[in-house]
Amino acid sequence: MGKVTSIKKFKGKVGNEVYYLLNGQKIVRQVASKRKGPKTQAQKNNELNNTEFAKAASAGKNLRNALAEECERMNDRYLYQRVNKLMLDLKACDVAEKGLKTPIGGLETPQGQAILRDFTFHKKYGSFPKLNSAIRQEGNAALHLSPGRSKILGITELQVNLENGDSRKHLHPAPIESPKNIVELKLNFRRKKGYTELLFIWGEKFLQGVVVADVRC
Repeated sequence: MGKVTSIKKFKGKVGNEVYYLLNGQKIVRQVASKRKGPKTQAQKNNELNNTEFAKAASAGKNLRNALAEECERMNDRYLYQRVNKLMLDLKACDVAEKGLKTPIGGLETPQGQAILRDFTFHKKYGSFPKLNSAIRQEGNAALHLSPGRSKILGITELQVNLENGDSRKHLHPAPIESPKNIVELKLNFRRKKGYTELLFIWGEKFLQGVVVADVRC
């Protein structure tokens, strides 16, 4: 950057120089030149990381939007940060090559499913029930629950496309308590390609869920 001392009356860009006024002084500076040549490996890796991070952030937003009513009851202004962190943890479980890892791929692994199962949308500690697993078989789901002092007020059946945000949801009433903590639930939706199938239990100040898995033969 330099000061203009001649009688030139330029303003704006002229060639590779830009002329302007700053505090009454005529200033000229050169336009920054673009880097030429192939990208370095560090630049390529950075682009891949940015792509994966953007996909994870988008997936987190889509999940929160699909669970808007349930998340609102948590009354946590920073819930989006924890959900975004959840998506990054799920992405890390994806076995795809670098640059192609997504939370969707992570949820297809046992490690990713365990991370979601242990994640709580509520930030408060207490004796809350927990949904340990949900196994689909012939239109029904067998839910394995761990009891808590708080009561389950309802179950949310959710199928969501974490890439584009499209979703469909059905609310089920609170399950009937079972001595073996196994509840049979009639599912409202069939499997849909490209959609992740989830079940969530919720009640006063708690929300937690799992991936609906297929029965193992």
